[in-house]
Amino acid sequence: MPVASVTTSAVGSLTLLEDEDRDIRVHALNHLLAIVGQFWAEMSEKLSYLELLADPMSKELPQESRPQAALLISKIYYYMGYLEEAVEFALRAGASFEKEKEGEFRETIISGCLDRAIDQTSRDERIDPALSNIVDGVLRSTSGENGKLAMGLALSLRRLDLVEMIYLTSRASSQPSTSTQGSSRPTHDESLLRYVLSEVVSGASGNESWSGEFRHNLFNLLLRLFHFNPNPDWNSITTIWAQNFDTLACGEALVKLINEGNHLDAYQIAFDLSEVASQAFIDGVRAKLTEKGLAPPEENRDESDPKVILENILMGVTSAELFLNFLNKNNKTDMSILKVTKDTLEDRYSIYHSAITFTNAFAHCGTTSDKFLRENLDWLGRASNWAKFSTTAALGLIHKGSWVNGVKVVKPYLPGGRSPNKYSEGGALFALGLIYNGRKEFSEVELKQGLGENMDPVIQHGAALGLGVSAIATADEDIYDQIRTVLFTDNATAGEAAGYAMGLVMLGTASEKALDEMLSYARETQHEKIIRSLAMGVAFVMYAQRERADGVIRILTEEKDAILRYGGMFTIALAYAGTGNNRAVKKLLHVAVSDVNDDVRRAAVTALGFVLFRNHTQVPRVVQLLAESYNPHVRHGATLALGISCAGTGLETAVELLEPMTKDPVDFVRQGAYISLAMILIQQSEASSPKSASIRELFQKVVGDKHEDPMARFGASLAQGIIDAGGRNCTLNLSTRAGTLNMNTIVGLTLFVQFWYWFPLAHGLGLAFSPTALIAVDEKLKLPKIDITCNARQSLFAYQSNEKKVEEKKKDKAKTAVLSTTAKAKARDRQKKAEAGEAMDTDEKPETATDAADKPSTPVPTPAQKKKPSEPASFTIPNMSRVTPAQLQYIAFPSEGRYQPIRPSYEKSSGAGANGVNASGSVVLVKDTTPEVEGQYIELDKSLWPDQEEEVPAAVAAAGAEQQQQAAVGSSAGGAGQEEDEDVEPPQPFEYPFED
Repeated sequence: MPVASVTTSAVGSLTLLEDEDRDIRVHALNHLLAIVGQFWAEMSEKLSYLELLADPMSKELPQESRPQAALLISKIYYYMGYLEEAVEFALRAGASFEKEKEGEFRETIISGCLDRAIDQTSRDERIDPALSNIVDGVLRSTSGENGKLAMGLALSLRRLDLVEMIYLTSRASSQPSTSTQGSSRPTHDESLLRYVLSEVVSGASGNESWSGEFRHNLFNLLLRLFHFNPNPDWNSITTIWAQNFDTLACGEALVKLINEGNHLDAYQIAFDLSEVASQAFIDGVRAKLTEKGLAPPEENRDESDPKVILENILMGVTSAELFLNFLNKNNKTDMSILKVTKDTLEDRYSIYHSAITFTNAFAHCGTTSDKFLRENLDWLGRASNWAKFSTTAALGLIHKGSWVNGVKVVKPYLPGGRSPNKYSEGGALFALGLIYNGRKEFSEVELKQGLGENMDPVIQHGAALGLGVSAIATADEDIYDQIRTVLFTDNATAGEAAGYAMGLVMLGTASEKALDEMLSYARETQHEKIIRSLAMGVAFVMYAQRERADGVIRILTEEKDAILRYGGMFTIALAYAGTGNNRAVKKLLHVAVSDVNDDVRRAAVTALGFVLFRNHTQVPRVVQLLAESYNPHVRHGATLALGISCAGTGLETAVELLEPMTKDPVDFVRQGAYISLAMILIQQSEASSPKSASIRELFQKVVGDKHEDPMARFGASLAQGIIDAGGRNCTLNLSTRAGTLNMNTIVGLTLFVQFWYWFPLAHGLGLAFSPTALIAVDEKLKLPKIDITCNARQSLFAYQSNEKKVEEKKKDKAKTAVLSTTAKAKARDRQKKAEAGEAMDTDEKPETATDAADKPSTPVPTPAQKKKPSEPASFTIPNMSRVTPAQLQYIAFPSEGRYQPIRPSYEKSSGAGANGVNASGSVVLVKDTTPEVEGQYIELDKSLWPDQEEEVPAAVAAAGAEQQQQAAVGSSAGGAGQEEDEDVEPPQPFEYPFED
């Protein structure tokens, strides 16, 4: 019986490798490949000879056997732990490696090949063909379940052909179609494209090294692939247009939809553009529509004309009217908080007067509710100098977005009005800019007049800030030149505002002309205020420029002047906002612990919040050690970094990190902690964030504590306004629902944190507040009465209760009053009885055991415990209600209802994650399934947005004559009991009783 041979050593086969016969060498090589896993240690001694055999020029082996030698060497290096060498020889093996069976060796080598390919791609090196073949083979064999992994790998390799191949080979899931326009369905999985779009838009997936050309080509590819669907995903396409600044394609698509009669999709695209696109992009689209003959007529405009409707939506007029009505109708501000704060803080101090001003402005932002001001005219009269400026400017936040009545509100306080005071006039100009944020055409004339040479620097200060806010990101050369003229007067007051305004007008343009002029003047002037504003202006100019800002960042961070280095930190923050760029984070952390200037270190830590806000769950871990720094400025920066990055999220770890900092020994650290806690807990209910109630009580306690430091009380007061912003209907979102950067929020927060140096800049936070509404409109832009379902517990998203918790005190049994004479008489009686040997009687005799046994045992009924009623798993909300970002995923329209949305307000399977790339904006178009039946609609408040026959800008400009008559009423118009003559007229303006 033959005995099976057992290999105990590889020496024999290694010896045969050196035989003169090549066939014997090939046989030995094949045997060694079979036993390499057991005897690789012995084979490693012959590596030099094996490498000679694997050499392509070697004649020791036949040509077809040399790859097998390379494969053997790769396996030896693999077992030795030298993975780089193993990958190198596996690539030389070519076809021999591809035939290798599945196992740990093959998976490890492929993983190494992918890492090498990605590394070479990031360094812009050419990928070896053998390496490319392995990568292509992996991606082509990837199953549909791993489609997102394959897409991520294709993006890392910058292989657009692979992105297209993966999508075309995918198959759509069995989920119902999101389109309502037909039964045809896409055959490919569009969630893969949305996943790619979310990764590209978020900028947080290591794509900072991508060139502009690659991004452009990728967006074009996504656009082409999305159009494969007969019912395109217009929301994603709109995001691509805005990101790629493709006004041509956007305009042509809108023209086609209008001409086909598909008004619903056209209007929805316009609403989405007004939310996610820049003003320059929208202007380009409007120009394209004009070119194609879709411009509305100049005269005799019919408001039901689709051209007029589309124009109003793109200009933002329709959205502004809807949001103004929403904020006014749903205003839930707790007036008792403002009253207690006003009564507690001594308004004779400017810091406290400003605190109350900002608190009221934030709490009533956009609501047009001036009830607090009308009821406290005596308090307003005590404002002086710059506090008066801030108080007047606060009108801009309260009436933010009131485009028709805006000029009427501030007209009495503008230069030449009935309030001849330079501080109130400057504040009124700033208020005008805040009202018409991003809409310079409504207020350009008044603001340019305020910049005149003969104007006081205080008035120029307000006009410059107003122009910067209203003309934000327009790159208007005329406005820029006029502001620059004010800068060159070298007045510290006017020049400070001019520096900020120049940056705001040129926001995100990376204009070399603006950068050269601003940096040159910053080095020449002696005014620190001007230097700081110009440094911040440079940061605004480099907004969202990413690696293109590296040159400017290097110049600013290497400056000897600490103020310019301070601007360099915010340049990093704005240029790399939301990217999570590793180099930017490392730079900021390095400066935070190494710079010699406290302001620069504080700015560096604060900037981390802007860079990392998309990965906000990681921020507490990043700044944890910085929050324990010995330097209070670094601790203050850590509080703001947490507040900015985690704004509106209610992140528990961030709250737990900030709570101990509310007891910090340094007042401005506590101030930052209060403000940041308010930012994080904005619109958070007690059910979703249990600590929100205790935090609110903490704010109230600090404000009411007269022994607390003024700076801490100032911060707690501001926090009360922030946490209830916009009547508790606004939030802070640094990104839009489409995942793009929210320009107004990022710029507003940047301006707000400058209140450290200049209180009036705190008004910038008003730009950052975004209404959280769900407004459904039909094709005629009417608001149908719809009950919308929210599939979650109502307590999770309820408004904060205004009821004050009253602790019930247990009533003690009142003791019977005993006269002193009675007590003495009873004492004498007890003494006589004791002497007589009688038992001493007492008023209350103790019950003996015998007495207790004689009593019948009657069971004492125990009160039944009341069970807390279980909360329903869903509830309904009417149209035009508050819907927070976290609540959006639970919202559903009635499936059998009359009105159906043309696209979902939220699509969980889109692959967009928290960004919601396929989510509609706040305004959702609904299709009326029974248009022949008369519907019920929500009536808008006409006094907030009076109907005008002429265009809105002209209407605003023509309001002067009427305003002069109304302004004559004076401060007496502040009476709450006055009635309006007509319902459609706006409330009569009142004048603050300012005294010079």
